Amino acid sequence: MLIQQSALHDNETCKRLMAAASEEFAQRGYAGARIRNIVDAAGANLASVNYYFGGKEGLYRATLGFLAGRAMAGFSGPAVDRRDPSPRKRLYRLVYAFLEGLSDAPTSPALGRILAHEAMDPSPNLDRLIEEMLRPQLDHLRHVVRQIAGSRVPDAEVTSATIGIAGQCLIYLFGRPALDRIFPQAVRGPRAHARLARQIADFSIAGIEALVVAHDPRSHPPPAARKRPLRGH
Repeated sequence: MLIQQSALHDNETCKRLMAAASEEFAQRGYAGARIRNIVDAAGANLASVNYYFGGKEGLYRATLGFLAGRAMAGFSGPAVDRRDPSPRKRLYRLVYAFLEGLSDAPTSPALGRILAHEAMDPSPNLDRLIEEMLRPQLDHLRHVVRQIAGSRVPDAEVTSATIGIAGQCLIYLFGRPALDRIFPQAVRGPRAHARLARQIADFSIAGIEALVVAHDPRSHPPPAARKRPLRGH
């Protein structure tokens, strides 16, 4: 299990090792990361990695668990949604939490870059990351999409809409170096995540509402009321 509370998180040496490991794994991925670089950056010795984590893989799992736990703190299950009856507002909050949790924000440094390495060169921990972090997030997001879409939109289209929303978030996260050079004003600034979350949520809600119209016969005008095409067109 990756996401768990551990007494190691309160140990100062472990904190330094995981902080250094976050950056090393983010830069080089699991396969390319060097324990020597990590211990040097943490001001620790090589033996400390084996003592506290049982080696490189244990340090990687602990680091992922720590970062993923921080990222997951922004997500909550549907039961908490009673405080806010609006699925549209919940969609905005989920998108904002997703952007914050996987960005280089202080609460979860380097996690987005580590996931990018996992996507290109999976380690044995990818399945755990999917089950413990990504699947719960996407399941919750899909639950909110279904609430907005109602019961008439088919499951396959709700799933596609959910993937589309996640994809919009990921392009800002993983494409940030290029986007920062092409559209710097769109992705910079202290309120960038809030602005991007609003744009993604509004754009996605408009698309979901179009699906509702397409699958609800009551929303279509009767045939006689539809505008006929002009001759020759």
